[in-house]
Amino acid sequence: MMLLPLPPCPWSQWRQARAPVFFVAAFFSACFVVFFYYSRPESEIVPLPDPDDLSPSLPPEADFNLCSVDLDLLRQYSPSHSVEYARLEIAVTPTENFTHHADTLNTRFPKFRTVRLDTAAHREDLSPEKCTASVTIQGPMPSASPDASHMIFGLATSVDRLLDSLDTFAHWAGGTNARLLVAIDNGGGSEKKQAQQRAEALGIRLTILEEEEDERLDRYFYLIQYLYKHRDESTQWAVMMDDDTFFPSMRRLVDRLANYDTTQPQYVGGVTEDLQHMYGSGYMAYGGAGIFLSMPLLEQLQPFFDDCYVFKAGGDRMLSRCIYAHTTTKLSVEPDLFQLDLRGDASGFYEAGRGQPLSVHHWKSWFEADMVALSKVASICGEECLLHRWLLPGEWYLVNGFSVIKYSTVSDDPLPMEHTWDPSKYPGPDPFAWSLGPLRRKDENKISFRLRDAVQEKERVRQMYVHEVAPEKLEVLEVVWNLVP
Repeated sequence: MMLLPLPPCPWSQWRQARAPVFFVAAFFSACFVVFFYYSRPESEIVPLPDPDDLSPSLPPEADFNLCSVDLDLLRQYSPSHSVEYARLEIAVTPTENFTHHADTLNTRFPKFRTVRLDTAAHREDLSPEKCTASVTIQGPMPSASPDASHMIFGLATSVDRLLDSLDTFAHWAGGTNARLLVAIDNGGGSEKKQAQQRAEALGIRLTILEEEEDERLDRYFYLIQYLYKHRDESTQWAVMMDDDTFFPSMRRLVDRLANYDTTQPQYVGGVTEDLQHMYGSGYMAYGGAGIFLSMPLLEQLQPFFDDCYVFKAGGDRMLSRCIYAHTTTKLSVEPDLFQLDLRGDASGFYEAGRGQPLSVHHWKSWFEADMVALSKVASICGEECLLHRWLLPGEWYLVNGFSVIKYSTVSDDPLPMEHTWDPSKYPGPDPFAWSLGPLRRKDENKISFRLRDAVQEKERVRQMYVHEVAPEKLEVLEVVWNLVP
């Protein structure tokens, strides 16, 4: 069963849908103006936030002052009776001639103050100046989702992990007409139905295949048959991926793949960042980064499926061996597709400010990085702003959707990436330098606020960045992104 999302509404309909607002000067204070500004109908080009994504402490909008602190949300972070709280407001104005975001943000890091949590209150009102944007930046105009109907994505997983992954898939697959084919083991029952309904609500064209085979690696290799069988006349790319593969921008992915001639056999992907790991696994496209196969190549592989299936290994290794054994096609490496074979703390990769990756992987297994929370701010400043690094006065960096940091030493060279992750488990010198270099040592005294939550409201997104000063002392920086047409 494949589900087609509703087509996006034109921008002109959004303007017509706005209810007229009459300002009566004698009765409106500055706070009332702010209230009406944030109460306008949602732009229909940007998808409405799912109710499950909102903070459970968030009451109906008309019941509270928008210029306030969500105490219930802060209580989720802090075991003590208080936290140190600061707020940074950023306004984003869409512009027709937008090209890219600047690398600096002309606003200072805000000052902290103590917020008491040992009260019965759900919120604490702030003074209006605390909720006034301290800086305004330009952003892209809202636009329809890209057309990815020529792509079919395949993965092998369990129904539980599928349910856990759908919200992340929605960021890049929702409303794009891309098809998602998922091979799961037998069972699931009501959970399978729940996954199908959830995918439909998110605008994902999902097809679930149940197989009796228990070995996920076998199901992964079987994708080369499943994807070929489920192609249609518009299909140009079959994509093999993992359930923790994330594409920050479907538009950039579609545009990059357009550089390839899909009438010819194409094998496109990314390799591991760990050179020593590659010595053992081989030169191949690694599944977590995403493996892109053109239809002519996929067709060439079909007669050799049984021969290739005899070689038991990881699904991506089985695929590469099959391609190299039975075709003349070689791997085309896209360096922005990241396998991210980094264990422990991968913050150095995300905070390097080197440009947005086409894909990331292992974000909920080898290390922690919340892609659902990260992606929400795209509704305000566009996909281009995800993971963008801004430098603030005072040597603070805002890495959008990931962290707010300040290094203990200021370097004249911003290019080297901080090596924060664990050393390779494989022997050999500098195994990561070839792929991620230049590198520098981990800054043990770096101040780091990591993203804990992102709450999407009508025309703003509130990001909560948390710094653990001591076991029972937290600093919380709330960065509020406001859309200002």
